[in-house]
Amino acid sequence: MNPTLWLFVSFSPLLLCSLIGLALIMERSFTLGKLKRLSPSQQSQLLPQLQTGDYQPAWQALQHQQPFYQTAVAQLWQLQSHSKELRDDAALTAMLPIQGQLQARMPALMTVATLAPMFGLLGTVVGLMRAFRDIGLHQGPVEPSIVADGLWQALSTTAVGLVIAAFCIVAHALLSSRIRRSLGEAKLILNQFSLALSQAQSKPND
Repeated sequence: MNPTLWLFVSFSPLLLCSLIGLALIMERSFTLGKLKRLSPSQQSQLLPQLQTGDYQPAWQALQHQQPFYQTAVAQLWQLQSHSKELRDDAALTAMLPIQGQLQARMPALMTVATLAPMFGLLGTVVGLMRAFRDIGLHQGPVEPSIVADGLWQALSTTAVGLVIAAFCIVAHALLSSRIRRSLGEAKLILNQFSLALSQAQSKPND
C-alpha cells in the first residue's frame, strides 16, 4: 500500500473522532456555560428563608433570577395547597426533560472515547501488516529502516487514539461534574421550597 494512502486510511477515522469529540465538548460547554443558576451568595440568602418557612421572598427571588429549574418551582407554587407528595411528583416530572437536556450528547462523548483507541489499534494492526509485507517483498537483507518506519507509522495511530480518548474522558468527567452540581442545586432548592410550603400549610393548625 502506498504510504500516503495508508496514512489517509489509518488517520481518517481518528480525525473524524477528534472533530466529533471536539464539537460535542464545545456544544456541551456552551450549553452549560449559559445555564442560569443561583450564585453562592444568592443561595446563602435563599436557603435560610426557605428553612424558616418564609417562602414568599424566596419565590419572588426565584421569579427574578429565573434559574434553569424555574418550571419545576412554578409547579410547586401552583400546587402549594395540595399535598407535599403531589407537589414533589409534579416537580420531579417537570425536571425530567430538563435533566435530559443537560445530559444530552454525554453518551456520544463516551462513545467517541471508546472508539478512538479501537480505531488507533486498527491502524496499528494495518500498519504492522504493511510493515511485514514490505519485509516480505524486500529483496536481500532486511534493513532496520524498513521495519522502523513501518512500526513508527503503525504505533502512531494507537498513540493518537489514546490521546483523543483521554481528552474526551477528562472532558466528560468535568462536564458530568458540572451537571451533577447543577442538578444538586435544583434538588436542594426544590426540596426546601416544598418543605417551606408544607410548613405554611401546617401553621393554621398549630
